[in-house]
Amino acid sequence: MQELISKIEQYIADPDEPLNSFELGYQYELMGHMASAMGYYLKCAELTDETKVAYECLLRKAICLEALKDRNAHVRNSCLLAIGLMPERPEAYHLLTISYERAGLWQESYAWSRTGQRLNGVPKNDRIPNVNYEGYYTLPFQEAVALWWLGRFDESLTKFKEVQKLDGISPTYIGHCQWNIDNLEGKDADKLASQSENSTTDKEEIIKKILAKRENKKDA
Repeated sequence: MQELISKIEQYIADPDEPLNSFELGYQYELMGHMASAMGYYLKCAELTDETKVAYECLLRKAICLEALKDRNAHVRNSCLLAIGLMPERPEAYHLLTISYERAGLWQESYAWSRTGQRLNGVPKNDRIPNVNYEGYYTLPFQEAVALWWLGRFDESLTKFKEVQKLDGISPTYIGHCQWNIDNLEGKDADKLASQSENSTTDKEEIIKKILAKRENKKDA
């Protein structure tokens, strides 16, 4: 609470300073007050002359909307506005592909993951923190996930193997890649199919499709 009071006092002292709005918005976001946070992010975006700051405000707004649930159209709109400001940066593409993934819109997720990779013009170590973007390998990973759900299993397997070997990939993403590779190669299918109902993907249905496709190839 003391940190919030400090940010409010800082804002009151100079409400036209864009970063004061940003920092107050971020404090509200950390506290879970997303509606308040978005208002200050938007004010910062309107006041600032720095494109990257406005871009980050739109990313933060998208994250706040995602936390409110059932705001998919608004999440995507914020991402698209951010892309319009800085089409060379990868973070907004990643948030956009995640939004489409959660909605089961796999062709859109695939298309935007590919687009983000092609247009990404920033160095691998240049990223905006705390916007759910771990690194440059996340977009090719999203491409591989979308390929799986589109039924393009062989392409998906190849892409997961490529992503797993990328320099600087985090241990978490290496694990995600390996899980998908194992499934695509038909390993431990029965065990994985019986995993928790809290899973974010329908593993059983995916595995059935993979095994059916492989059986069809054997019969051909």
